[in-house]
Amino acid sequence: MDSSQTIKNKLGEVTFRRKLALQFKEGKTYFPGEPSKKQYKKIIKDRIKDYTKYFTILQKNNILLGPYLELGAGVGQGAMLLENKFGIQGFTSDISFETLQLSTQYKKNLKFKKMPIKICCDLYNLPFQSNSIPFIFTFQTLHHLPDPYPAMKEFKRVLAPGGYFYFNEEPIAQKFNLNLWRRDRNLQWFEKILKYTIVLHFISRIGKSEVDHNILEETFSLKLWEKSLNVFDFITVTMSIFPFNSQIQQTKKQKKDWIYPPFYQKLLLELFGGGIGALCQKKTNGKALKTAMLHELLACPSCKSKPPLEKKENSFYCRVCKSTYKNKNGIYMLLSKKQEQLLYFQ
Repeated sequence: MDSSQTIKNKLGEVTFRRKLALQFKEGKTYFPGEPSKKQYKKIIKDRIKDYTKYFTILQKNNILLGPYLELGAGVGQGAMLLENKFGIQGFTSDISFETLQLSTQYKKNLKFKKMPIKICCDLYNLPFQSNSIPFIFTFQTLHHLPDPYPAMKEFKRVLAPGGYFYFNEEPIAQKFNLNLWRRDRNLQWFEKILKYTIVLHFISRIGKSEVDHNILEETFSLKLWEKSLNVFDFITVTMSIFPFNSQIQQTKKQKKDWIYPPFYQKLLLELFGGGIGALCQKKTNGKALKTAMLHELLACPSCKSKPPLEKKENSFYCRVCKSTYKNKNGIYMLLSKKQEQLLYFQ
């Protein structure tokens, strides 16, 4: 049976990242095991370099990068990069309102001028009309789900015909791990020694602070990745084996067992674990939604039929359920009314 994040997991994301956002904004230490304000600035700059490389490769392969939707965006650095360096407009989204708020600060740090449209939403219930977005992307997000499959189905619903979903920097499950403890991002002295000898990778797992707050930190087998990716019609997968970073690329040619690297590579992946990314395309059958303005692609997250939203001054309104979705400090709160109550007004 397919499983989705529980409200407990989502509430963990919201509450943990609320305090972590303060750590990145104010410089106070709330979580010693997590990056400091200074460390996070460097992380974001490094990610910009990586994302520039990814997007440049996609563009060279004639992949249409917009209008785009960034999922699990954090401070929205991927979207800001597309807006400012690639000249493409779109949306950035996260379930954490407080993390999205940091985008203004990081826009200054990165010396960017333009901002995407920012929305607080749930990736299982995207506030977009079907067949509306040509390019959806995410980095380091899918491992917070118990199973990528249900989310992939929602991404495909929103993708325009012929559109692409791209993800990268996700883990492949490592079978050989004693899992003695969870470690933080900032390692303790003995963990640094164990990391240097590579032993740490076989006896512990990352994500202590997140797991302590009921956030999921999962790794998925090749079989589960294959099942989830089969939602799409055309897929190219790129894998790397830890710690060698040797690239393995495979393209979907059949319905089953298409993610099947040579025996020795599969064995190394199972022993050491690795990373995975993929470019997934939706069939060109059907008609893409065409609009004059980006906000016309939005849909009501409280209605199952996903009717379009109407812009009213600085908010959005649904004629069907009569819900109003307000702009709060430059971020549109586009969670369903029930979910917004559970996550933000307890």
